[in-house]
Amino acid sequence: MFHEEKEGIIIANIAELFLGEVKKYEPSYPNEKPDALVIKNGKIEAIGETGRILADYNRTDYEYINCNNEQSVCPGFVDSHTHLVFAGNRSHELEMKIQGISYSEIAAKGGGINYTVRETRNALKKELKEAALKVLNKMLLHGTTTIEAKSGYGLNHESELKILEVINELNEEHPIEIVPTFLGCHIKPEDFMGNTYEYIETMMYLLPEIKRRNLAEYVDIWTDLGAFTVEESEFFLKEAIKQGFKIRVHADEMDNVGAGIMAANLGAVSADHLLKSEAITAEAMAEKEVVANLLPGTPFVLMSKKYANYRMFRDANCTVALSTDFNPNCYILNMQTILTLGTYMMKMTPKEALKAGTFGGAKALNREKRIGSLDLGMQADVLILDVPSIDDLVYQFGTNNVSTVIKEGKILVKDREIVTETK
Repeated sequence: MFHEEKEGIIIANIAELFLGEVKKYEPSYPNEKPDALVIKNGKIEAIGETGRILADYNRTDYEYINCNNEQSVCPGFVDSHTHLVFAGNRSHELEMKIQGISYSEIAAKGGGINYTVRETRNALKKELKEAALKVLNKMLLHGTTTIEAKSGYGLNHESELKILEVINELNEEHPIEIVPTFLGCHIKPEDFMGNTYEYIETMMYLLPEIKRRNLAEYVDIWTDLGAFTVEESEFFLKEAIKQGFKIRVHADEMDNVGAGIMAANLGAVSADHLLKSEAITAEAMAEKEVVANLLPGTPFVLMSKKYANYRMFRDANCTVALSTDFNPNCYILNMQTILTLGTYMMKMTPKEALKAGTFGGAKALNREKRIGSLDLGMQADVLILDVPSIDDLVYQFGTNNVSTVIKEGKILVKDREIVTETK
């Protein structure tokens, strides 16, 4: 049967419309409460009250979605810190954690990152891609429309390139936008016989090929106790900057080593984790406009009582992002869970958490002018939520509150089912 092509989408009678950071939209009159959106040509064309929108646009020409004042609408989630591609399951480590065995002790017993490295090196590219594809579909069903994806579980030339190739192929094929990051300096692998600087140099040798093949937009390094020192990290990151990469940093998770300050000094786009950072770090990052990318899922799965100090970063006027840190040790792929952890464990308001998981994530990827908010002319990455308010999005936790996912003006998920899987 022939279906007439619609001009776009009208979403009307929205219970609560969360626009995020808007600069172009202006209310038609004081105290206007917009409850409708028009999407056309993949972008937000109009915002306003349902009555005015329906007076200006013929609903028969559009896909018309009536929220009946029961559903809320917000931007698609931007998950700006994930380790998408890896092999191996580390659920067996959970019992050791419960027994009080530390992260470093688990690693010494053959677990941790090096376990994942061994499994990932042995995995075929096809196997890595199939596993990551399943994760992406679950992310999409839960409202994530853009992610950052790091390498870092290969830790040699062949396997790091294999991971980056998988990330880039998935970005071409899957509707979620994927931003690739090279994390060759995750840790020094157990099988590397030289010193740390020699290992860093082996990763430096990869940078020209990665740049030539456009396999990564960002370069990352873990600067922390038990990982790389500030001096080692600067050595690596300065070369990455020279090669034309933007940088981000795993910073101050295990100890306050000055990684966040280093990230500010080098002009990083984001510093991530920041569990042990202090006020001087927040101030330095705010001054250089480095995004504080906070990952509450990580201390949660590590059974730690210490979470990043959100209010310290907020009070320093630092842009804050929230991300999953999806990885084999933090198997959280639902940004709604992260928003809830941000609220309950870091004392963020629901709207602060949602802004961090949308606009904050977009800024952490240098994409805040295109995604992360529902402003006029912005890309139409939109979620319809089966809750009457944004407060309910985190209050009603432990379930999927996302009903519909729209990416670039196309409906990808409808009634909690994926209706298209390819770009």
